[in-house]
Amino acid sequence: MNRLASLQKAVAEAIRSDVSCGQTPSAGSLAGLVAASHRGMGPADRLEVYREQFWLRHLSSLEEDYPTLVAILGAPAFRELAARYLRAFPPRTWNLERLGEALPSFLEHGEARAELSELARDSARVDWAFMAAFGAPDAPPFDDRILATTPEDRWPFARIAFHPSVQLLMVSHGVDELRERVQHGAPPGDAPEARKHLVVWRDRSCFLRVIAIDDGAFELLRILKEGAPLGASCEQVAKSLGQNEADLGPRIAQWFQQWTAKGWLRAIDFPAG
Repeated sequence: MNRLASLQKAVAEAIRSDVSCGQTPSAGSLAGLVAASHRGMGPADRLEVYREQFWLRHLSSLEEDYPTLVAILGAPAFRELAARYLRAFPPRTWNLERLGEALPSFLEHGEARAELSELARDSARVDWAFMAAFGAPDAPPFDDRILATTPEDRWPFARIAFHPSVQLLMVSHGVDELRERVQHGAPPGDAPEARKHLVVWRDRSCFLRVIAIDDGAFELLRILKEGAPLGASCEQVAKSLGQNEADLGPRIAQWFQQWTAKGWLRAIDFPAG
């Protein structure tokens, strides 16, 4: 078992080594663990095949997952950043869709934060929101008859469940428009500072969408997604907007109509009794 563990550790370290940082497995470190091939390849050469594929495959995958960030930084700078990310967060699953899951946090809280602009960090967050929406599980269509058949006195206690693909994020730049330009093959152009509340989701036709919504609607969505009952959520939003809850009612009704039409709602649960 000790020999097997040593072999597994050596292979993993060799595959993850990055030649750009001078990290190359020495022949001595592999002696006795990896045999030479019948075609004359030494232990280091045999592992080099897998090492190259590790970096080529994973860096290429991250480039596909973060097109907006690539466009802002440029491919060489992005690859250098992605290599640092992979050394800090090596893959833990076979699923490549999860490979870049920690990259926004790495850019926000890691050593790279001081090197990158807020625009770059916003871009990473919106790119990952699209990935999360893409890979989210599906859900049955929402039965909107419940909106017309539920007694009014039960609504304050309702808890709203949203489609798993619905992602909420607040950004400081127009990265949604920037990403759209990039996706259509145009230069990224400028993304002026503009605080925006974005919702990213996968629609009924399995297309990924993004829309900017106003502060009140975003705040209500955020609180409801955390599991708070509808009545308390509406009261909290009314206070944050400095409005009377009764005056906010028509706007909330309009928001729910829009959310239903876009397929964001999954279910509405009411307490028993």
